[in-house]
This record gives sequence, structure tokens and C-alpha cells, in this order.
Amino acid sequence: MVQDLIDELGRLPGVGPKSAQRIAFHVLQAEPTDVRRLAH
Repeated sequence: MVQDLIDELGRLPGVGPKSAQRIAFHVLQAEPTDVRRLAH
């Protein structure tokens, strides 16, 4: 599941593998309300 998130984030323009990993771990530690806002 985590690797799937990293892979999907890595598909974004300008986001490399390390950035995707950092973003993924940030999202996993964020408050659910913040994650919902990001998803919309």
C-alpha cells in the first residue's frame, strides 16, 4: 500500500522517487482532515 502511494506520487511531473517517498510518509502522518483536503 505504501509503495503504491509512492509509485503514484512519483508519476506527478517534477516529483522524483525520493520526493515521492517524503510526500507519502508526510501524508501517512498527517491528520485525516488535511489528507481529505489534499485529495479534493
